[in-house]
Amino acid sequence: MNKKLVAFLSILSLSLSVLLIPANAIENGESAVNHPRIVSMYFAQSSNPLDIFPNCSAWLYSPRIVFTAGHCVHNGFEKPKKVLQEASKTYVGKPGTVKSFRKSENQIQVSKIFVYDTFDFYYATAGGSLSYKDDFAAVVLEKPLANVEVAKLASKEFLSELIAKNEFIETGGYGYHDNTRKVKEGDEPKKAKFQLVPFENGMKTVNEFKQKWFRNYFQEDAAFVKISKNGAAPCDGDSGSGYFYVENGKYTYLGVTMGMIGSPNCGIDTWSENPVGVFRPIYFDMELVKLAEKYVADNPYVEPTVTNSSTGKKSTITCVKGKTSKKVTGVNPKCSVGYIKK
Repeated sequence: MNKKLVAFLSILSLSLSVLLIPANAIENGESAVNHPRIVSMYFAQSSNPLDIFPNCSAWLYSPRIVFTAGHCVHNGFEKPKKVLQEASKTYVGKPGTVKSFRKSENQIQVSKIFVYDTFDFYYATAGGSLSYKDDFAAVVLEKPLANVEVAKLASKEFLSELIAKNEFIETGGYGYHDNTRKVKEGDEPKKAKFQLVPFENGMKTVNEFKQKWFRNYFQEDAAFVKISKNGAAPCDGDSGSGYFYVENGKYTYLGVTMGMIGSPNCGIDTWSENPVGVFRPIYFDMELVKLAEKYVADNPYVEPTVTNSSTGKKSTITCVKGKTSKKVTGVNPKCSVGYIKK
């Protein structure tokens, strides 16, 4: 592992050591191997195109579109400047696969990334912020990642109804699995269910920690779930994971993970009295969703045509050189030197 990557991971670990944590794998969660929607983001970290590193989590909305957090697609080396990651060096792993440090057919390259100009990092200092600002990204892939239905997107009315019923919803992601805080080859995704709670309940915890940590900003267009003490909880690296609702096998995407407040984060902190998970409802981000959908419509994926010479099927071409022409027949016919294909 090169020195630059080691430095980046050290900075990343330190920058996430606050009570509102951008989420990775679910601590004390269940295995999400082969889950059809839970995916991992990968970034090229060296000059070797085969070396990629798993970073944030994401959620598969449609065959070529994934949703993740805005900070997950910005270059952490450039903070506080907002420098978007290069699409050509960004990949998404196939749903429910384990972590890898080498590029393979299980990762698909990104074609386009849509984020807000108003995105901003959070600042873990006194007088700083307790959350990122406009922290959402819609990522378009070069080709389909998996054969899935386009998921439903929760309206404000739909989410409000779920909250009123104190429904349980799900999330899942890739992150640390224990307090060693090391990303390991072969780590699997985790998932868990959490109960929705009213906005005012969640804000009680937010305000408690705004005072405790002397923070002056929190993106208050948020939704909250209850995290039970000593139970499942998001942990570093679940950033970008999505909260979703499943009914009769149909998926409805609710919003992108903003983090958690008051749970241990794989051993960094201790339990508070009222820990909560936080997510940004998707109905705030329909502008970016529509841009991503339009990009897919305007740039359809065309499966490349592969000539299978083993079939022995022959074709004929015409080759010309000045006024001279001749036909060439074969499995893969080519013009002779000096001739060009007509």
